[in-house]
Amino acid sequence: MNRNKALLLFLLLASFCLAACSGPTTVCTVNCGGGGSATVSFTLVANTLPANPSILSFKVTIDRITLTPTTGTAQTFTPNPALVVDLMRLQSDTAFLGTLTNVPSGSYTVQVSLSSPVMTFLNNTGSTITANGVPCLNNSVCTATLTAVGTPTISSFTFNATTSGLQGIEIDFNLNNAISLSGGTLSVNFNPSSPNPGVFTAFTLPRTNANLGTNQLELIEDFTGVVGISGSTITITSPTRGVLSATVTSSSFFDQSPAPTNLCPSAPNNCAAAGQIASVDAFLKSDGTLELKEFEPLNATQQDFVEGTVYAVNGLTQFSLVVTDKVQLATTSLIGGLNTGDLLTVNIPIATIQPFFVDTKGLIVPPGAVGNFQGQTDTTAIHPGQAVFVHVTTPFVAANGNTIAAATADKVTLRWSRITATPAAPLSSTAFNITAIPSYFGFAQANTFGVQIFTGTSGTDGVTNLDGILSGNSPASSPAIAVRALFIENPGNTLSPAFFAAKVRQR
Repeated sequence: MNRNKALLLFLLLASFCLAACSGPTTVCTVNCGGGGSATVSFTLVANTLPANPSILSFKVTIDRITLTPTTGTAQTFTPNPALVVDLMRLQSDTAFLGTLTNVPSGSYTVQVSLSSPVMTFLNNTGSTITANGVPCLNNSVCTATLTAVGTPTISSFTFNATTSGLQGIEIDFNLNNAISLSGGTLSVNFNPSSPNPGVFTAFTLPRTNANLGTNQLELIEDFTGVVGISGSTITITSPTRGVLSATVTSSSFFDQSPAPTNLCPSAPNNCAAAGQIASVDAFLKSDGTLELKEFEPLNATQQDFVEGTVYAVNGLTQFSLVVTDKVQLATTSLIGGLNTGDLLTVNIPIATIQPFFVDTKGLIVPPGAVGNFQGQTDTTAIHPGQAVFVHVTTPFVAANGNTIAAATADKVTLRWSRITATPAAPLSSTAFNITAIPSYFGFAQANTFGVQIFTGTSGTDGVTNLDGILSGNSPASSPAIAVRALFIENPGNTLSPAFFAAKVRQR
């Protein structure tokens, strides 16, 4: 291969119950308690990336949601603290926003007020562009704090709350319609005059071909943080995404930690321990609660870890990434000042780096592919576009002006890249090809990559989660397809398949 180099709705808010929320914990501060009997849960996804620039992170803050009934007085929900989401995770994943109880029956429209868009991107336009008055040179990765424009109402969607209903709404954020690059200037508009529908659309849950069980509305995946346990409830606390609480059932399963560690010797039986760092998947139930699907420990104790997308390899012992998530020490953390979207240089000294790990999360990835990363100790195994989870140690140097932060790491684990691409033949239920992967991977748009699907009974261990594709069916040739997958390459960039999918979404 040649290298070339909302948030709609949340809808109806009256009492936002976030006991199991993938956003920061919030409370309702205005017009809470509708006096009705319906329960409505809200989720958020994102789709349709612009061709330029190539986006690595896109954070937005949800300030206020106004619910307007056909008749009566509008109610306003103001999250406290505000909800912050990274839309790039939601190409393949879903964010659980919360559950609204006591909703009066009736028809509603929803208006959403967003602010503080922060975008980190590769300028792949061929010339300098300007974002908020700051130039970004061609082929550079830049972070821009933009000015929010527009307060949209989802005109194409009316939600009907029913008496005692257990209902769900999914909000879909169209990235391409929100982002504009005109005359060399990058801007964001949440309520553009065209097209129509614009940035937001909405759907009732569950979505078509979601491959879910009875009373399951949606699947919330890869929520990573520190484990807490109370009875049959596992709580994951994340400094970037808030708190998620899920109930363990007889159907829940527990994966072994990345080899050769052995943090789950009882797998697939319960091995959760308080204080671990773990990743969980959970089913959103129709009553607004979460049921644990899958649990995977990543580290035995709470430490400073940064997850990010690699955008440059600078030498055998150094690479650069965009921060997409983190877990940090409760006190004396080195990374307390790092935020989603920040740039970070990572140094991996030969004297202290451990052999690399691969987080397969129960998927049986071929050993010949895994060996291109697992057990390696320098950046010959690391490629732009990969998602890595690094343990940060001293020395750590905070960002200063135009100089990005620099960290030392002694542990590197390969995790899940999230991308949208164009499906290409051959397309089967076990594998398919993609082209036009994001430019920050460093390949020509025409290059073709294989994606492996792990088949089996939907919802069981070691099986790819399909969304919009009926279980056992092949992906279609259109529309675009989103995957969350391990991206593994050899030094010659010839591995096929190169993507090993935990999730495939096509809607």
